[in-house]
Amino acid sequence: MRGLLTLLLIYTCLNTFGQSINGIVVDKKTGQPLTGAWVSASKANTISGIQGEFSINADKAKDTLRVKMQGYKLYILPLNLVNSKNIRIDLEAAIIELNEVHVTAKRDRIKDSLNNRKMFAKEFNSSAPKLKDMIAASGSNAGLLPVAGVTIVPSEFIRALTYKHSREYKLKKELIRDEQNRYIDSRFSENLVSTITNLKGDSLLDFMDRYRPGIEQIKKMSDYDIRAYIKASKQKMMGDSLAKAK
Repeated sequence: MRGLLTLLLIYTCLNTFGQSINGIVVDKKTGQPLTGAWVSASKANTISGIQGEFSINADKAKDTLRVKMQGYKLYILPLNLVNSKNIRIDLEAAIIELNEVHVTAKRDRIKDSLNNRKMFAKEFNSSAPKLKDMIAASGSNAGLLPVAGVTIVPSEFIRALTYKHSREYKLKKELIRDEQNRYIDSRFSENLVSTITNLKGDSLLDFMDRYRPGIEQIKKMSDYDIRAYIKASKQKMMGDSLAKAK
């Protein structure tokens, strides 16, 4: 099995070898580096680092670099037109035009979530290859490897083994985690907790941090359940404080 895996790795590397493209992603107006921009080519993807830097393998002769980030316009760059070193990507802020604008202190969580899922649709819909994706149809031989009576697609086999370590998977998990936190914040809000407990300032923040429910817990709660939970947690907090004072 180890010999087979080594052979597949070598085979995949030879077939997917590309030129390393290096650059930086910045805000077009301010020139400030942008962290977390999604950079992709035809066979690879990555995320810009703390200083906006990125490095990605691509076929310079015919590949296209695509850079996207929430709040900015999609940036597309044919790589055969540029040098492969020190590429500067200037992202332009997206302007959203509305027919009618309502000013409110609250963000629309559902709308934000839908926009996120639309912008990062590829990442949200990504998944590890299934067995049927790793086994080629009979009669096809392009880039395939016969093993123990079946024909394996090496690139899909390697992707199945490494998917949970990919930047694509990590970004998907981060996007889902952010979406879940927004849902919790919308139901376990500072305004609601403060109204029920009369806590303010640091005491309120401490309560919010200590008794913040998890995503699976809050999904099972009705609005009444959440209010009851907050009241019970306030009583527990007071009881703990009295116990410490004795």
